[in-house]
Amino acid sequence: MKQEKSSNVIFDANKMLLSNKSPFSVQEAYKTLRTNVTFSLPGTDCKCVGVVSADRGDGKSTIAVNLTVSLAQINKRVILIDCDLRLPTIAQKLGIKSTPGISNYLSGDVTEIPVIHDYTRGFDVIPSGNLPPDSTTLISSDEMLELIQKLKEEYDYIIFDFPPINIVSDAALLSDVIDGYLIVVRHENSEYKMVDEAIHKLLFTDGKIIGFVYNGKNNKKSYYKKGKGYYYNKYYYRKNP
Repeated sequence: MKQEKSSNVIFDANKMLLSNKSPFSVQEAYKTLRTNVTFSLPGTDCKCVGVVSADRGDGKSTIAVNLTVSLAQINKRVILIDCDLRLPTIAQKLGIKSTPGISNYLSGDVTEIPVIHDYTRGFDVIPSGNLPPDSTTLISSDEMLELIQKLKEEYDYIIFDFPPINIVSDAALLSDVIDGYLIVVRHENSEYKMVDEAIHKLLFTDGKIIGFVYNGKNNKKSYYKKGKGYYYNKYYYRKNP
């Protein structure tokens, strides 16, 4: 990723994938997010984390990928599932094939779980697969619940990238098996009423909201300093009271 020479470096967090070359502030922000998630979901059994947003464009998929990367960095066994079966982006972000994927497995087109091993970043991925005519039926199917139980035997964390909950209710359909939801809100994109609606939709199905990620804020003053460069992206995590 290109880095400007001036001190006013602005990064697009919606496109940035976490690595050891990421800006210091970004790495620290995801470490904070990782720490809060692990403390919010104690225990040694596998944890299922759903990443959602109220609307499109909030950066939820990038947050889901980078949370997965961050957990893998501390040697957790992690798998990321692209459950946004209407506008999936995980495969594109990671540069992998989108098919076969979870839709193909749930519909019976393939019998083997379509896991892609990402040895470079240290985690596994199940991409979206072909776009189905009715994603809600697949997400809420018995086959989906059976798949989750199989994966829980092999992984420490399962990260789900769900579609925006105000557009489609897929994320809430799995509230019985999701240990905690993260709601991503984006600076100057997420409206209060829409976020409030998203919260109520999750709570209506007894979904457990463990926190919020405030994304895309470019601050005029530095929060972290490393060497000669100043980095202005900051992510906020607020635990649900």
